[in-house]
Amino acid sequence: MSTTTEPAADELLHAAALTKADVDALETFLKGRFNAMWRADPDHVAGDLYRAASALADVLHDLVKSVRACFHYDDGSPKLLLARMRHWNRLVRFAERWHDADGYHQARWIYLFHVDAEDVASSAEFALGREREEAARERDRLLQSL
Repeated sequence: MSTTTEPAADELLHAAALTKADVDALETFLKGRFNAMWRADPDHVAGDLYRAASALADVLHDLVKSVRACFHYDDGSPKLLLARMRHWNRLVRFAERWHDADGYHQARWIYLFHVDAEDVASSAEFALGREREEAARERDRLLQSL
């Protein structure tokens, strides 16, 4: 049987808990990385490092814009929370290459699998039910082998 641990206070568990500040912080973190790339290019505007950093900054802008739009048009509907989660997960996928870099917030900048707290709870209940079913099957197998 598995043990359940309480999430850290700052751990992000579902799309409804995602904030604009999370989006802003991840954007700021990545922009800092891209700015360092721009400064590191000895050829400046003509160099490949500068071009790559500029392209990454453009992609970042588009990804962040999509997540922010989900906040702008937020009506609290599950459909919009699902869209927010999908756009956030795309942004996280883009950023995860820096997961081991200083300043990367591993408890907040993660993939989301649930839209709200109710979804998290029902998922946990489902997992617990499956765990109990498996334990019962195992018990039955043991009893039959006696």
